[in-house]
Amino acid sequence: MKTFPVMLKMCGRIAVVVGGGKVGLRKAHALRSAEARVRLIARDIPDGADIEGLELVKGDYSQNLLDGAFAVFACTDDAELNSQIARDGRDAGAIVNVADKPGECDFFMPAVITDGELVISVGTGGASPALAAELRDKISTVLPPRIGEFASLAGDIRSELNSREISQPQRTKILKNLANEQTLAIFLEGGPDAVRHRIERMISEP
Repeated sequence: MKTFPVMLKMCGRIAVVVGGGKVGLRKAHALRSAEARVRLIARDIPDGADIEGLELVKGDYSQNLLDGAFAVFACTDDAELNSQIARDGRDAGAIVNVADKPGECDFFMPAVITDGELVISVGTGGASPALAAELRDKISTVLPPRIGEFASLAGDIRSELNSREISQPQRTKILKNLANEQTLAIFLEGGPDAVRHRIERMISEP
């Protein structure tokens, strides 16, 4: 199934997860990490489950619980109910994900690596989540150390450059060099100050 990869901004948006099992809780936790407003609807929650920061609605599902939802996740063990939740979610104007039913999904949850603001995702169009997870694990073993911190620094420097009087060709050259292995090596050895010193030298070059 062909998919279009995107990174959704979930901060402050309502995400409704129906189902309090392992799948539902895993998705609720991932959404919480993305700073979504997570509404978890479940009859039962496992003892000791981490529900901090979640809006927990204990009881049966009803359509009105989807009010205001940007995204809906149907994660119950009842296939018929999941299909109903998907229909209700679309009627409410939300995008929908149905556990283990790729054909009923508007989007898929990829296998993800996160390090600070850096996010690397691997998807198979819903065909094989296990394969996506296997590939994710392989990729994670070759990532440089502190790469998330380096990505955040690169973002800060990019914003700073945009506020300075630098020609577009020079800015493009600097940003390209900022992202290369040499600059990463400088960061790992000397930290952010060493990188900023290198950038300033590049700015002063004719």
